[in-house]
Amino acid sequence: MIIPNLRSPDRVKLVNAAPINDTLVVQAADYISSCGPAWMATTDIKSNAGQLARVGFNSAVDLFCDKAGGHTVGPQKYLSLATRVWLNSGNPQTSGLNGYVYFEIHNKREMNHIVTSQSCKDYLKKLSVEGSKCYGKDNKDTKGGTWQVGKDDVSYHAIANKIPPTFDAVDKIIVLDGELQPLGNGGLGRTLVPFPTFSFNDITPIRCHSHNDYTRDTALYSALSAGCIGVEVDIWPQGDKLVVGHEDPGTNGPTIQNLYINPIKKLIDERGAVFPAKPGQGLFVLVDFKSNADQTWDLLVKALEPLQSAGYLSTWNGGFKQGLVTVIGSGNAIIDGNVPTPIAKALNVATNPGRSIFVDARVHKDMANFDASNTFYTSASFKDAVQLGTGTISGSNLQKMRNQIKAGHEKGFAVRYWDIPSQSQWQQLVDEGVDRLNVDDLFAVASVNWKL
Repeated sequence: MIIPNLRSPDRVKLVNAAPINDTLVVQAADYISSCGPAWMATTDIKSNAGQLARVGFNSAVDLFCDKAGGHTVGPQKYLSLATRVWLNSGNPQTSGLNGYVYFEIHNKREMNHIVTSQSCKDYLKKLSVEGSKCYGKDNKDTKGGTWQVGKDDVSYHAIANKIPPTFDAVDKIIVLDGELQPLGNGGLGRTLVPFPTFSFNDITPIRCHSHNDYTRDTALYSALSAGCIGVEVDIWPQGDKLVVGHEDPGTNGPTIQNLYINPIKKLIDERGAVFPAKPGQGLFVLVDFKSNADQTWDLLVKALEPLQSAGYLSTWNGGFKQGLVTVIGSGNAIIDGNVPTPIAKALNVATNPGRSIFVDARVHKDMANFDASNTFYTSASFKDAVQLGTGTISGSNLQKMRNQIKAGHEKGFAVRYWDIPSQSQWQQLVDEGVDRLNVDDLFAVASVNWKL
């Protein structure tokens, strides 16, 4: 018989009358020994004005424990599984990102531990129960953590992580000699190796554009996890390659090949889509030329060859043919001024094979030199084109923005603004028909009603 003492929500006294399989045979204290580093929604929620369902901690516990039940964990072994969970930063309904929770049962004894589904659920849900030290009362979330069974005989871990482990541990039970580890970068910079193409099967694509995406802890992966259909890459020529950075990182900087082109090709090769839940939805890669335009253009054509050969790129041949990847040159890829124009190499099929690199017009300037054969985006600094202030867009500023959006759409271009003063303006921009919302904070993408 197990007799609980419920005087403390974090510590329950257990008295075990007799040993049965893995039942602990000495009087011991079960308790929360530590909390994890990141918050997770406790229950399933809906973000984005109730449009998108998100998996909470308790549902993830149920999945793990149902799969783990009946398994035997040998002495000093780890029984592990990682599964989807909603990581939040503030109110889970308006701030969050798809991630994973790593579950582990670590048997530190010299005898087998047999997992029962109900006990597993009881232990792990102590981490999310109201009043426990890992529970957040303001947002009804949990940091997960570790529940110790017995006198630290068996540890039940539930730790949040933005990054997945290898494929064989996602939604599948695996027994290891050590802790489950997230993927690393393989020495290639801010990427994941191997790129986890399985991570995006359940992602709903939305019209966000990951600004300066390469600065995130994981380039491309974080943006796709948020559902963003657009990413931005600043590139510099270095010898025979293109390196990525807001400033020139030098010859040893991360390459566009490693951070973007190779992972994108692997994703489409293996999954047949960027977003398998909506397989027709493409990815839009804005490539910001930071240096010599002609040299950068030629290196970009060379770098894109694997995507070109695979038939993944959007092209123009008397009409626009949508591929799964559309590449748009910006920055020095256009000659700016009162009447901007694409650089010459953008307009010549000999230097733009398949007409597969498009450019980015300027929505607040004369767009006479841009058309659907050479242009996909039309963009501007919001502060330059519309207003400096952080408040609601109204009056003449609102009319000015509406005129710009209308002009861009009449040319067949997707409209984007960068340098938006405040996240409080995001919803209005979406409501007014802006096609790509420039975002820095991916967690805040959950606050927008995308009208899916």
